Amino acid sequence: MIYNLIIGSDLEWSPTNIGVLGLAYDGGRKATAVFNNPHAMGQYLDVLRKADTVVGQNFISADCRVLANNGIDVSWLVPKVYDIRLAFHSTHAHLAGTGSYDLRSIVLLLDGRQGERFPLDFKQYKTDILRTCGMDSAAALWCHPTLERLVTHNQLEKTLKIAHKVAPIFAAMEDQGVRLDRGVLETIHNARKEKTAQIIEQYRLWEERGKKVIKKVPIWRSNKILDIFQEKFGIRPKDRQRQTWIKLLTTPALSPEAREFVEAVIDLGEGANDAHWLGAVKESEDGVDFSKVSKNGFIHPYYDICGSPDRAIASGPNIQNFPRPSDDPRPTPLRAAVVPLQDGHSILGIDFSSVETITNAYESGDMDRVRATLEGRVTHEGTAQMVNETFGLSLNRTQGKIINHSTDKGESPYNLARLLFKTDRPSKQQVLQCHAVSAKLLDAYPKTARFRDELWERASENPLVVSNSFGRRLSCFSRSKYGENGEQRFAKHDPAKKYWCSCSACAPRRDRWKYAISFLGRSSAFDALLRKMAAIWYEKRLDEYSLPILEVHDELDFSVPTDKAEYYGAIAKQCFEEPLDELGGISLPASIAIGRNWAEAH
Repeated sequence: MIYNLIIGSDLEWSPTNIGVLGLAYDGGRKATAVFNNPHAMGQYLDVLRKADTVVGQNFISADCRVLANNGIDVSWLVPKVYDIRLAFHSTHAHLAGTGSYDLRSIVLLLDGRQGERFPLDFKQYKTDILRTCGMDSAAALWCHPTLERLVTHNQLEKTLKIAHKVAPIFAAMEDQGVRLDRGVLETIHNARKEKTAQIIEQYRLWEERGKKVIKKVPIWRSNKILDIFQEKFGIRPKDRQRQTWIKLLTTPALSPEAREFVEAVIDLGEGANDAHWLGAVKESEDGVDFSKVSKNGFIHPYYDICGSPDRAIASGPNIQNFPRPSDDPRPTPLRAAVVPLQDGHSILGIDFSSVETITNAYESGDMDRVRATLEGRVTHEGTAQMVNETFGLSLNRTQGKIINHSTDKGESPYNLARLLFKTDRPSKQQVLQCHAVSAKLLDAYPKTARFRDELWERASENPLVVSNSFGRRLSCFSRSKYGENGEQRFAKHDPAKKYWCSCSACAPRRDRWKYAISFLGRSSAFDALLRKMAAIWYEKRLDEYSLPILEVHDELDFSVPTDKAEYYGAIAKQCFEEPLDELGGISLPASIAIGRNWAEAH
């Protein structure tokens, strides 16, 4: 009989050194921990080498990295790691982002094992660090059999495998970091500072303070700006939130002078909070420094593949949220500050084209729509033209894009009208127009309509459990109780509205239905990207430049030598367009862009 040696492990460490080594065995019933020293580390590594599986909590992204940073080769260790956080995300993706992914919560949520319960009073960092480390390793190992059973039962092996495969890539990306041009950052900061000062002076959004030295102190970030607006125009906004000012612009009775004032306040807020991404700013004789940007111009975003049910979430800073150049109000886009890792390099961007439209159609079993998208018949321009010809409207490409994306996400006609006509309270006529547009699109693709009807029938269950073609699974719970903004709690049931009825019975059901549609298309696109990311890295498709510097949902960016950028771009494009078995052999279209910075490579 062959037995697998499964060991639980945990480390307690600081940024400078590893303090405690913890090991667990016998299914988590026994554990030990010692302070780190060369002899103990040798024994610890010897145990891990003999183990068939090493179980830990966030072990790849944290403990393996700190071992590597201490000069220990972990290339043999990473392939045998079973990270319970990644496994828990595979089985409980609906809890992503809720704060339920710490070790104590995982133990509680997985419950007992054949009547046994794990003791949870083990967090005693100040009084007994050895016991804490040992019990952490035991808790991780305790969860392993239950997670294995759930993974096998729900056929999540492929989802867990790809998570373990890409976790080391994301960890290496964080260590590598992203290089920023400090000169560009200073230009952005100074331009914003100058514009802010101009608006503040123009509208006298300051007050004099001080006794000996009188200073002009800006007040636009305080509630005094509400008093000023009320005095000038007779209207008092409810708060200083940006959305309140944007909503105020839609007020028909607003005078031209009041409208100009509101636009100035909105402009002050747009792009002003660079500290959100770059940290607190400090000006000195040597220039401008941001707290999140190192002296050599690097930031180190952390990618959490457990941060959302269907995509990785970056933080510290969230570089995925750097605005696109077309949406950036700055004279110099923030993305222009993101530059290649080395001089003589260019940024190579590679991303899928219309990927969520394709994956949404595929998950709906609608190959007609898949082919139409691949052949370029379903485009933002094409959708706008079809709607214009059918309903006598004059929509542009951007509005066509809104319609396509709203369709992919199962948005209601009410929400589509809000986005399409840029109003918080669309008129009944606008909602009816959007209802007709949605019906027209579904009539054009009856298989998609049939899938949504069938999903609607299933959505009567709570939760609604769906799996994409790659095996990723989600339990879709109701997130709201009474419907969308502006809809009444006691609205009457209206069968004609179908999925979008706002009565108290349909609203939570629609929430599950819409959540499932969005998840299927988005998660399928993300799974496709992860496989391409793994292929490029592990097969070294781009030689020593195969580690991405950025991952932005359906896009990867690399730093490559400028003189070979076209060559590597062709290789990356070929990899992205290789057929995927999980999508029935479909070749997803991709495009490349090369530039001196991220703003150019998009």
